[in-house]
Amino acid sequence: ITKKQKKFIRNWYKNHATVQGNQFLTREDVSALATLLRIPVHTVVEWMNRKIFNQMSTATASGTNVHGPSLLTEGPRLPSDAGYSLRQANSHLAADVLDQVDKYVTACQRRRTPTDGRRKVNAGRYKCTFGCGYRTSRVYDWKRHEETHQPQNLWLCHICRQSGNHAPFLVNRNDKFLKHAKDVHGDMKPDEVLEISKVDFRADFNAKCHLCAEVFSSWDDKCQHVIYHYDTAAE
Repeated sequence: ITKKQKKFIRNWYKNHATVQGNQFLTREDVSALATLLRIPVHTVVEWMNRKIFNQMSTATASGTNVHGPSLLTEGPRLPSDAGYSLRQANSHLAADVLDQVDKYVTACQRRRTPTDGRRKVNAGRYKCTFGCGYRTSRVYDWKRHEETHQPQNLWLCHICRQSGNHAPFLVNRNDKFLKHAKDVHGDMKPDEVLEISKVDFRADFNAKCHLCAEVFSSWDDKCQHVIYHYDTAAE
């Protein structure tokens, strides 16, 4: 973290601490700060814990009255091979929905070779972490591609399902779902179909960075960390 970034974090924290009712920092708070500074969330968390909250604890122990929010962080989530079961994690879903979700996610996770003809982009600093050969120069496209291997959100067409369709449209990308809603259910507003079709899917992900083996508690944090690796390597 640069001196300028450290100063910004301290000032941001002081301003946050003065907001009435703020008794703690959420991961969303820190994630927004990290995005603004373009540095990994875990880097911000570690620095704040070491330079701000440890100092506050020391001051409190010495009798100094210290006020301000504390940082809430989650413990690291175990990697995917540590016991996650899609069916157990999503047992709250209807049986037919669970079957379709299981089949879809399993298909997404099958290893793809760089020569299978599916790669439309193969240039750029951001590389597929699943080894399929995809590369791009755009962060958004990279993250969206990563989720084609390990879906984090799913939409199962509610209209198709209610009409008795045995294979209702299921996809992990909202843009593709909106196209389906527009093309197939043109008499309804696509956004409304999207909203009622969102699956309450409890996703898994490989929490370990493939470049440094650091473990993360959220998909977004891990992606931001990997992006930082790629950006740093390109400088």
